[in-house]
Amino acid sequence: MRRALAAVLCAAPLAAAPARAAFTSGDVGTTAAEFLRLGAGARALGLGEAYTAAADDATALYWNPAGLARVRGGEAALMHAAYLDSTFYDDAFYAQNLGAWGAAGAGVQYFSAGSIPGTDASGVSIGSFAPSDLSASLGWAWRLRSSSPWLDGAALGAAGKYVRATIATTAQTEAADFGAQSPAWLGGRLRLGLAALNVGRDMKFDAEAEPLPTVIKLGAALRPAPNWLAAVDADAPRGGAPYAACGVEYRLPLSGGDAASGRLGYNTRAASAL
Repeated sequence: MRRALAAVLCAAPLAAAPARAAFTSGDVGTTAAEFLRLGAGARALGLGEAYTAAADDATALYWNPAGLARVRGGEAALMHAAYLDSTFYDDAFYAQNLGAWGAAGAGVQYFSAGSIPGTDASGVSIGSFAPSDLSASLGWAWRLRSSSPWLDGAALGAAGKYVRATIATTAQTEAADFGAQSPAWLGGRLRLGLAALNVGRDMKFDAEAEPLPTVIKLGAALRPAPNWLAAVDADAPRGGAPYAACGVEYRLPLSGGDAASGRLGYNTRAASAL
């Protein structure tokens, strides 16, 4: 049964990908719900968003739902980011390990564009409006058990999400995320990850429909030494050119079981926007 579920999960992103999907630089700005690209979690952002294989906390629901299976106990992550003028972005994620039942996660993302003055076709003020975006997700992940060392401990995950965007009118749709992470190979040092995110129906404002920012991500995470992590991702986003991300992390153990971490990341998508 689990093998059948795994096969369906791995095939779903390919089957669901729209035939008219465009993954080129000439299609920048052609997708809806762009706030879904803003990221989540200080650790992942500090690694340059190279988190597909490294995801192992509550924000795995955003980056790769398979990473939920690596959460120990219960874990929460909250973030608030102030942008230009009165705009801001908030997210909140929670993950819970369920033992033999796998792991579950829930998350919310919210972006507010603040208050914007509105005018009619003649330039006469008609008051103000407050554009905003919202996404709510529920996910589940589990580990595979196999006699093969190449598969034993691999994780699969999936999440469903509700996406809503409000400008003067409101559009909404449903989407899904799919992910997989390999076991830790090479003595626990190397892990691979694969994810397909924001796979779903178009969002329709009045008569105009726009696709979601679907992205396919392939990543690797390597621990060359016990306190070091190096991660790299290759991403193919809908509505944009492919890009790469990489990051390194050093974890310094402190007394009492605490630790301090330093991270450095680079993302070619962010660099091209400068």
